[in-house]
This record gives sequence, structure tokens and C-alpha cells, in this order.
Amino acid sequence: MAKGKPPKAKGVPNKHLHARSTFLYQAATYLTLHAGSAPKTTERDTLANQMSHSDESVAQGYSGLALQLGSHLHTVSRKGQVRLSVHLKRSMCKSCNAVLIPGRTSSHRIENGSKGQKKPWADVLVIECTLCGGNKRFPVGAQRQPKKSERGNQKIDSNGKDTETNQSSTPAAVTGTDQTSTPG
Repeated sequence: MAKGKPPKAKGVPNKHLHARSTFLYQAATYLTLHAGSAPKTTERDTLANQMSHSDESVAQGYSGLALQLGSHLHTVSRKGQVRLSVHLKRSMCKSCNAVLIPGRTSSHRIENGSKGQKKPWADVLVIECTLCGGNKRFPVGAQRQPKKSERGNQKIDSNGKDTETNQSSTPAAVTGTDQTSTPG
């Protein structure tokens, strides 16, 4: 007789990687928020500090450690093949790995590229990173198209309206005759 194996525990696979990525994101956000609120230093220390850092972003009040933690976050998610949440991906800059905080490390604006800005469904939210100048663009107000599996039996007529197609409509059902009748 075979021994019964205990059932596998249901839960999140790679839970330790999710916990690590959450910690890295929280630490990067904390350091980004508190980078400008460092204790005051003397003018000589500030000059020496600026000359020692070759990266100008650190001198402007951005935390180099926060950028490094953001880089580690992407590395951990790629190596562990862990999908980051949509919220987390939208709040990180793709090019410099900075945490995008509105008014602090990013600026938000709404653009409408349609002719004369007449189409309200063409509004696009543009998030610009103030550190590297990278842009992220997200559609605003446009309805998402349903997934292909959900679209199944929908057909669009010439007026642009969705119509359900009826699979049971056969010529017999339309004419009202019974095709299975036997001759006799």
C-alpha cells in the first residue's frame, strides 16, 4: 500500500520573495520621502559632500540608497520570476528606478492628443520623473475592451453597437419547418 502524501499547503508561492520586494519598496519610499529632510550641515560639509558625489541626483536631495533599493527590487522580481503589482509598477520609474511621488519626484499632467482636444476618450495621464525626465503614459477615462474570451458571441454592426449572435438560429427555426420528419 502506498502511503498517503500530506496535501500541499495552499498559499502564495515564493512568499519570501514577495515579502522581500514589499520591504524594498517600502524602504525606497521611506528614503525618498525623507531624503530632503536631512539634518542641516555646514556650508563646508555641503560643498565637500557635493564634490565627493559624482551623481548630481544625490546632490539635488535624492537618496542614492533609495535608487539602489529600487534597482534591487526589479532584480529580485526578475530573478525570482515574481510579478510585481500594477500599483507598484506604476509608481516606479522604469529608467532610473526612482519611486514616483507626485509633487516630490514626479509631475503629473493630462494631455489630449486629438485634434483640438475634442475627444474626451483620448485623455492621457503623463507622469514625468523629475530625476531622469522619463515619461509614463496611461489612458484616462477610456473603457477597456473586454478580454477575447469574454467577447465570445458579440458582433459589432455597422452602427458600432454590440449585438449578440444567436447560435440556435438555423434555417429550420426561421422557417418553422421540421427537417427531421420522415417521409411517408
